Amino acid sequence: MNPYAFKTDEEQNRKSIVLLLFISLVFLFLIVRIITIQIIDHEYYFRFSDKNRLRVVPEAAARGKIFDRNGKLLVGNRTTYTISIIPFEFPPDTPYVKKLAELLSIKPEFIFERYEKNLKPGYLPVRLKRHVDFGTVSKILERTDEFPGVIFENEHIRYYEYGKLASHIVGYVGEISPAELRERYREGLRGGDMVGKQGVERYFDNLLRGTDGAKFVEVTATGEVIGPVKSLGDVPAQNGADIILTIDASLQMAAESIFTWVPECAFIAIDPKNGEILAAVSLPDFDPSIFTETISDSTWEALNNPETHPMLCRWYQGLYPPASPLKIMSAAAAVNEGIANANSYMPEPCYGAMRYGDRYFMCWNRYGHKSINLLEAIAQSCDIYFYQVAIRLGLEKWHEYATKCFFGIRTGIELPFEAAGLVPDRDYYNWRFGRRGWGKGVLLNLIIGQGEILTTPLQLCQMICGFANKGFVWKPKIVKYIEPPLKHRIEIPSKMRGKLPFSKIAIKTSVDGMIRTVNEEWATGTGAYMEDILVAGKTGTAQNPHGPDHALFVAFAPANQPEIVVVILIEAGGSGGSYAFLARQFFDYYFHYWKPEKNL
Repeated sequence: MNPYAFKTDEEQNRKSIVLLLFISLVFLFLIVRIITIQIIDHEYYFRFSDKNRLRVVPEAAARGKIFDRNGKLLVGNRTTYTISIIPFEFPPDTPYVKKLAELLSIKPEFIFERYEKNLKPGYLPVRLKRHVDFGTVSKILERTDEFPGVIFENEHIRYYEYGKLASHIVGYVGEISPAELRERYREGLRGGDMVGKQGVERYFDNLLRGTDGAKFVEVTATGEVIGPVKSLGDVPAQNGADIILTIDASLQMAAESIFTWVPECAFIAIDPKNGEILAAVSLPDFDPSIFTETISDSTWEALNNPETHPMLCRWYQGLYPPASPLKIMSAAAAVNEGIANANSYMPEPCYGAMRYGDRYFMCWNRYGHKSINLLEAIAQSCDIYFYQVAIRLGLEKWHEYATKCFFGIRTGIELPFEAAGLVPDRDYYNWRFGRRGWGKGVLLNLIIGQGEILTTPLQLCQMICGFANKGFVWKPKIVKYIEPPLKHRIEIPSKMRGKLPFSKIAIKTSVDGMIRTVNEEWATGTGAYMEDILVAGKTGTAQNPHGPDHALFVAFAPANQPEIVVVILIEAGGSGGSYAFLARQFFDYYFHYWKPEKNL
């Protein structure tokens, strides 16, 4: 008997046991793995495999259109192509990236950067380039195997029917910034989305933007589209709401043509009976269509020129001293307080200057106006007359009247970033100059619209509307109504803001003074005179610490039954009376061409 036979059998048994244990462990691992995949992590791997065969193709909603009050299209849309990548399907290999970068004329580094930032969730399209021509799209469609994970989307970009007409009013759209994305992430916005940046486009962005939809398509491993997934219903895009403005395109074009030769100005034409703005101009302006493309550095620098400020809408964002048009309020306050009436003379005639305290306050007319009554003081814009009104009125009363005329308070116009202005009071002067650093002489400047008071042309227009409308003040508005898709029209009703704090006789006195300003040969506003239309107006010259004086002119017509109020501000223009003829030109178009054409 071999002594080693038993030992060999024992070793064989041991090896068999080890092998059996190993095979058992392998099978146990496989069973556990199958249970994990099929049961425990079933949802994860189901979604994972679904993403391999499904592709979510966003369907961009068309932005709502913008129309004038008569239904003329101002801002519409046109379709363009955008090339995107789906990070989950896109191979970030250098050859693929270089080939795609060459096709799109962009840098490979940009593609890598966009890919890295959007790896999660990974199945949402990441935009690489907008406004791609159809030839480029065709190349991608013809060679899907060479461009895996690359898709194209139909997007809508803004189209401006009348070029840059009313550019500050309609505004523009641009790609959402990181700061805006952080602020508005709850609205479902994502990087690359286009949002309103200025004007109506920004103020009503949520309504104009609409809601994007999505289509579900089945794709092969190489990214070739097989067809729609019938088991999943597409989510249709909901287009944005249309906005109908109060402005009239014809009046807007007329106004802009009148002011084409003026480098920097503001103009407003408004219906005093309901507050609807019919036309408004701010120069310099800008072309909103440039924002549909990539803006060059030089263009961006020009748009942000710190001297001309093309992006600033001067008529509701610009702050200026109201100058002599504020004398309309001062005259009414004088009548209200019993300081003067239409035929009152002040104790001290105007000889070009008046001493008050330790200094002389000058009149714009260095030769003086001599002895004149209140109506003549308005018509000739005599500063000396109103200095004496200021002394009797006092700072507290002046401030009360100014705030009750809605200065220092935003009008609430449906446009973003409206300026509020400044109406200084005793606390303001104590804060700025100290209790002993100022005197009562500040009111002599304030009463004639100079000094620290700052208003927007729109606030000034609002006050003039009140005088034209026998004291009633309507809130200015730029939107008539909103039309959501498949829903009822949303009217934007005209709202009464309040009433001027003056008696009927006080308002009539100021209006009579404005009529004389335009219709007396010796007055300052004769440039606005019309033979067949009675015009009421007031000139103004606002001191400008940065250069020549600003010119102002306010007017309404017909004076006996006002239909339209205008405010003109010419930056660094000098005397307001020099630009009264611009109001006449606009009134001429309004009454003799526009109204007959509209059969009004």
